[in-house]
Amino acid sequence: MIQEFFAQAAWLHIAVAGIVYFCLGAVWYARPVFGNYWAAQHKIEMTEESKKRMPMLMISTLLLNFGIAIGLGIAMHVMQAPGTCMNGIKTGLFLGGVFCAAPIGINYLYTAKPLKLWIIDAGYHVVGITLMGIVLSVWH
Repeated sequence: MIQEFFAQAAWLHIAVAGIVYFCLGAVWYARPVFGNYWAAQHKIEMTEESKKRMPMLMISTLLLNFGIAIGLGIAMHVMQAPGTCMNGIKTGLFLGGVFCAAPIGINYLYTAKPLKLWIIDAGYHVVGITLMGIVLSVWH
């Protein structure tokens, strides 16, 4: 079934889904949105060295977003999910909640990170995966 996915995959749709996820992150973690609080809670400072690493971090993030889009596409193909917006929302919320929000929550319990930080980090992934689910469901 996975080989069938790769043979039939709509790679443009997968690429767009990954880009949507990436763009959401650019807005979500912008300083005026959640970025200031997020950086302070994770003790991240923008030094000259961290600024030099930023292009590679962005490229790596985009590639990982593409990987997640492929994984979501495979999951939706295996589940034989019908191509509707509501199905994309349900699939994204379910998979994002179970495979992103819950594991992040477990880590944050042990590291005593604030609930608000978990909402920011887990929320980004749940919303991002849900948006990708919509793109992959509706655009065919």
